[in-house]
Amino acid sequence: MKRFGVGQVILGIAVLVLVVLVVYPLSTIIHQSFKFEGHLSLVNYSEVVQKAAYFRALRHSLEVATLSTIFATLIGTFLAWLVARTDLPLQGFLRAAFVLPFIIPPFIGALAWLQLLGRVGYLNELYMALSGSTEPFWNIYGPDGIILVMALHQYPLVYLTVLGGLERMNPELEEAAQISGSPIFAVMKDITLPLMAPTIAAGAVLAFIAAIANFGIPAVLGFSARYFVLTTKIYDAIAFGWVGNKLAIAACLSVILSILAGAGLLLSNLYLKGKEYTTLSGKSMYPNIVQLSRHKYWLLPLALVVVLITTVAPVTAIVLTSLTKAYGLPPTLDNLTLDNFKHVLFLLPAGRRAIRNSLFLAVGAATIISVLGSLIAYIVVKTKLRFRFALDFFASMPYSIPGTVVALAMILAWIRPLPIINVALYNTIWIILIAYIARYLAFGVRTTSGSLAQIHDSLEEAAVISGANWLQSFKDIVIPLIRPGLFASWFLVFMPCLRELTISILLWSAGHETIGVLVYNLQDAGNTTGSAALAVIMMSVLMAANFFTRRLTGGRFGY
Repeated sequence: MKRFGVGQVILGIAVLVLVVLVVYPLSTIIHQSFKFEGHLSLVNYSEVVQKAAYFRALRHSLEVATLSTIFATLIGTFLAWLVARTDLPLQGFLRAAFVLPFIIPPFIGALAWLQLLGRVGYLNELYMALSGSTEPFWNIYGPDGIILVMALHQYPLVYLTVLGGLERMNPELEEAAQISGSPIFAVMKDITLPLMAPTIAAGAVLAFIAAIANFGIPAVLGFSARYFVLTTKIYDAIAFGWVGNKLAIAACLSVILSILAGAGLLLSNLYLKGKEYTTLSGKSMYPNIVQLSRHKYWLLPLALVVVLITTVAPVTAIVLTSLTKAYGLPPTLDNLTLDNFKHVLFLLPAGRRAIRNSLFLAVGAATIISVLGSLIAYIVVKTKLRFRFALDFFASMPYSIPGTVVALAMILAWIRPLPIINVALYNTIWIILIAYIARYLAFGVRTTSGSLAQIHDSLEEAAVISGANWLQSFKDIVIPLIRPGLFASWFLVFMPCLRELTISILLWSAGHETIGVLVYNLQDAGNTTGSAALAVIMMSVLMAANFFTRRLTGGRFGY
């Protein structure tokens, strides 16, 4: 059949693209991890295990990821229960407000908390002024600060996951327990939480993987305290990658980091294996709304305090810093200025360049992924070609592993000039674009797959019977019907690309800075006010992009 022939051509193109974007780069990182003095060996892994600095970074990663996941799971689960299953006032506001920390880039959040609880942070300055102490209330640098900020930025993953499960859960058991006289929190502890164990575990796994793969928070709050985790140790190894076997060590650490990220998912599956957690029934049902009665008087203030701590305080801190003449000055009217915005937007060449580069990369990656993702999704959903599900697996793989691993894979894969054409991608903006496409291709495939699954095959069959070829059918029938999914895919890629730091910090070169890289570099160079101003600009664009995503998709996508 002609359609099958076209399908095979598209399949071949998709396979070639995935080999170039995913399979080849990731295979190079595995090969490099075993490479020692030109031969394959286990020496690199032996050095990682035996050398105290590397083993300590491994231990630190497990510590901060595990503890921040525990706190994020407790916070996210409790907030989801409040919103989904109780009559707490201000439900609409709180439902959206609890998600806001997820929209703020983690490294921006770390910078914001640094401006609250750093040596001259606003809260520490207030504490020292009121108490007369010469020492700050709390030094946020080090593991405690990393765990705190990670937990506050990862809890929305648990919150969103558990919220969806709670809204679909059969309420009959809870109602029976309440009729029997069980107190509110006893019902939650004995009925709701056990039944929601799979959903809570899924959210916790997402939080753990995000925490163990995070670079920005440990970099901002850990470098000064010489507290390294695997992601920052990989960055440190790559920065000196031409010395000895450091690049091979970085590859080895990357493989270990990927294994740890996958281990969280495996342990979750093993824990839930063989357990029965049926919480949905076939009939229409409404969530059981718990009447809080007198508990409203302390739960509502508690919920508002969470919003204050997780969103209002850090955003206010970074906005005040962006408007302050010099970091450390009190935010009085005499000390406020717009010069920091003027500096990064008009007087700093790197500022204009970073904004231009980030917009180019975000728009380019989002557009390419929307097209490529729709083709791969079409093969997976609408054809019966062999190995089509392998495409979905390889398209999703780069997003399931830490960003530092993806960045190092790109370095190892494209550090040499391309054969035949003799063009080098390393030290150019194109290697960042390729890394973004590989990293976020799963967004395009998964988002478009949902839209394609809703299109009945009879529509395309009618077009073919009427004489249309596959390309005409795809252009005139499929594309118009999946347009909302394509828009959602575009914005869902655009937002993380615009705020991205983990990949960019390892791949950028002079003249090819991104906004995230420049924010980090300005902070690292001591220009805290300039860094804050650029961070505020980034957050404003992200908020606007999220707003348009929700408007265009009727609230189905975005946060």
